Amino acid sequence: MVVDPILLLLRWAHILAAVVAMGALFFARFALVPTLEEFDEDTRDRIHEGIRRRWLPWVMAAITLLIASGTYNFLTFNDRVKAEGWGDRQWMRTTSYHALFGVKLLVAMGVFYLASALGGRGAGTAWARRDRRKWLTIALGLSVAVIIISGWMRQLHTGENERPGASGIEMEVRMLDDDRPAGRDGPETRRSDDGQEGQEAAGGAPAEDREAPAAAGGGEEATR
Repeated sequence: MVVDPILLLLRWAHILAAVVAMGALFFARFALVPTLEEFDEDTRDRIHEGIRRRWLPWVMAAITLLIASGTYNFLTFNDRVKAEGWGDRQWMRTTSYHALFGVKLLVAMGVFYLASALGGRGAGTAWARRDRRKWLTIALGLSVAVIIISGWMRQLHTGENERPGASGIEMEVRMLDDDRPAGRDGPETRRSDDGQEGQEAAGGAPAEDREAPAAAGGGEEATR
């Protein structure tokens, strides 16, 4: 199997960006916010402002990378399914893969919006920062939902268990042929095009040589 280096790189980037984004949400919800609640309001505001300046660029970079790599991975996989003819080109429909991707995308957009609101400073998103604990919890819950959907979609990537046009018997015979040691003494099984099998003893006389004496004997009887 040939691995596309670009696809592999983007898959790693997708996973890394997701780890960074969700890890930050988890840290903020269960460590940062509870700790800051022990300080006065002015101190909390200064700390939040310092974190926002340093963290917001990372949030934007993670969101951009997740959208770009996720879109490329999906389109590439979609092309592969069509090119290989999975399920007579109906695999996406029978597995509801497109529907799962749509739900995952919508939930992920919700996470991106909340992460941006919590790290922003505009008046339109102040509602999220006024109750950080609540919206961080919601963002984390949505992130877990994205991971669950992604895991379900990933296990569907195995696709069909055999190549188009190959029967299970043909695949099994091929595997047996590949595993048989070269030059082994003993009966050798050969498979013809119409699926019939015959056995010839290794080292034995070919079928034509065995028929020759019988033919000669028949000729002697005819001349008597």
